[in-house]
Amino acid sequence: MEKYGCTIRKIRKSKGFSQKEIYTGILSKSFAIDFEKGLYDIKFSLMIKILSRLMISVDELILIHNDFHNPVIDDSLFELDMEKFREDAAYSKKIEIKMQEEAYKNKDSASMIRYMEILALKAFYKESDYEKSHDYQIAKRNIQKYLFDVESWNLSELRLFSDMSFLYEDGEGKTELFQCAWNSIEKYKYYPDFAVYICHLLTNNLFHLIYTEKYSLAKKAIDRLYELTKDVTMLTWKVILFYLEGLYYYANGKVEKGLNEIEIAKKIYCVTGNNFMVEKINLGLEMMQNQKK
Repeated sequence: MEKYGCTIRKIRKSKGFSQKEIYTGILSKSFAIDFEKGLYDIKFSLMIKILSRLMISVDELILIHNDFHNPVIDDSLFELDMEKFREDAAYSKKIEIKMQEEAYKNKDSASMIRYMEILALKAFYKESDYEKSHDYQIAKRNIQKYLFDVESWNLSELRLFSDMSFLYEDGEGKTELFQCAWNSIEKYKYYPDFAVYICHLLTNNLFHLIYTEKYSLAKKAIDRLYELTKDVTMLTWKVILFYLEGLYYYANGKVEKGLNEIEIAKKIYCVTGNNFMVEKINLGLEMMQNQKK
């Protein structure tokens, strides 16, 4: 892939800016020419100044640099088709091989952790007794070690914990980690995708809180989700919230009210053809009903 300087040159020329307009006081004329040829990289602080003059953000630069495609991490994990991954053996195998090749080629922690996530998901969805699976145990050991070894969690660690919450046994330890993650992610409230990240964390852990009768914390999470899903663009999370709040009411003795909310979520998923979520709702409700017997 070409260097970022080459992409900056294309953006500059497409906007009709001269090199003098963009680089004066930041880079010398000769260095600016070589930078745009891709001969050198520059400090991030200088890049920020250049982007400011070009009137584009860092995220936009990355998108343009990747030919308006998402980076590999987005394609493989953030936008992973979970229903297809579970049902389509060819698709799941393709993803697994891709992540394995990247892990062994790059030999970096990020690539290895992404591969471990795929192994964990494969075992979780495809093995009847997944907790005894060899792949699951390897993934669990590596992911937990990584999260415990990182001194300070950033968004990537928060997403990893949220996605892989099933690797942690229900108990006080998991609840404490969740609270730590929640406190950490609230610091990112000015980050563009903050709402998506925190909704992901809360919805992925709410069932655990309700099932283990952490009702006070569960109510706090539900209230926060209502604040986050007021906008129509957050409708996806609002539907999940109907289901989870329904479970909360059901577990607290408001059975009819709870079942009504759960039914609303199921109907929406049925209409939109999301059978994966319908099955997930049925399983969650069945577990709650068995617990209350």
